[in-house]
Amino acid sequence: MSSEKVTITVRLVRSFEHRNFRPVVYHDVNVNQSVKEFLNFLQNDIPSKPGLAPPFKKYTYGMLHLNCFIQLSF
Repeated sequence: MSSEKVTITVRLVRSFEHRNFRPVVYHDVNVNQSVKEFLNFLQNDIPSKPGLAPPFKKYTYGMLHLNCFIQLSF
């Protein structure tokens, strides 16, 4: 298996109605890990993430929207 790394942006959305969201960028995420492993990582990382307001750290998210950008070397 390759050890490719990607950059993933996670949008933490507390309220669509009030447009209350924060993007959190994760660099060098291993593409070989499962989605479940990544979600477990997020659940442990978000509460301790510096720069995030306390409401975002304590909120229980029901859904995550992930954007993945892969940089290819030629």
